[in-house]
Amino acid sequence: MVDDEKEYAVRKKAIFDGMSKRGQERILRMGYDKWDPFQEPKDPRDRLFSSVALNVNALLRDFYQAYPHLGQSETTQKDLFDLCSSLLRGESHARLILEFCCWYKGRMGSS
Repeated sequence: MVDDEKEYAVRKKAIFDGMSKRGQERILRMGYDKWDPFQEPKDPRDRLFSSVALNVNALLRDFYQAYPHLGQSETTQKDLFDLCSSLLRGESHARLILEFCCWYKGRMGSS
């Protein structure tokens, strides 16, 4: 087990040393200890076919049916998909964006 840890550390350091300066800076900002260069990449199909994605697609379909005059564009669809999936996953940045939109709507409605 100790040999595995030493080999892991040596291989990790070798990958880090082989990176560009910019890549190394990104890793250091994130935290070298937290960085795992050997983790499996995410499957892009998970983004499209997960239960959250299916719920997002249903919500967006309902939204566009309720507001057909807004029209759909590929860029807007992607932005709404990302925001909605972040909200369903409970991510704090999405909640903040939602709170701002509600605040802004109230402010514009009162003026």
